[in-house]
Amino acid sequence: MEYLIIAVLLIALFLVTLWKEEITKTKVVYISKQDNNSIMSYSPTTIANYFIQEKAKFGKLTSMKLIKLVYISYAWYITLKGKENPLTTEKAQAWKYGPVFPSLYKVIKSEGTIEVEKPLPNDKEEVIINEDAEFLDKIWGLYGKYNGVELSAMTHAENTPWREVYCRDCNSEIPDDLIISHYAPKLKSAS
Repeated sequence: MEYLIIAVLLIALFLVTLWKEEITKTKVVYISKQDNNSIMSYSPTTIANYFIQEKAKFGKLTSMKLIKLVYISYAWYITLKGKENPLTTEKAQAWKYGPVFPSLYKVIKSEGTIEVEKPLPNDKEEVIINEDAEFLDKIWGLYGKYNGVELSAMTHAENTPWREVYCRDCNSEIPDDLIISHYAPKLKSAS
């Protein structure tokens, strides 16, 4: 009888663990074909999870690196496609330690980890279309080699959108026009 009780408890513990993993696992889906003409914005966590799932195998992803990669992706996306077609559903804010998407910061902070190895909990089920996945791969190709401190230095440099907007304890939104005016000249000089 004791063995039966222990077996039932172990099975219950196993089922609770599976259930807990199921409700916290990411809901990002990658597909090979979708109408790329449909304009889509994603939660910042979905973009972060793309980098975690697709790129963490190539090197360490810290929470700082992840936050900066999502911001840089957002910045280049609106520079290339226009502010009417943002990559994320949320605007970046100028916080003490740089540009941040508040919802992404909150999720990372709740996980309580500096190194991010597994996808972050995401309450949205979103599909990243091929075109956007290819764009994120290009961002990784350009910026993935840098660590969080180096990316932070890039976003904190003189004349960056963060530097232009930041004021202590304000958490001001960084205007898209300011981001575009900073990144557009870089695009022209790369040509």
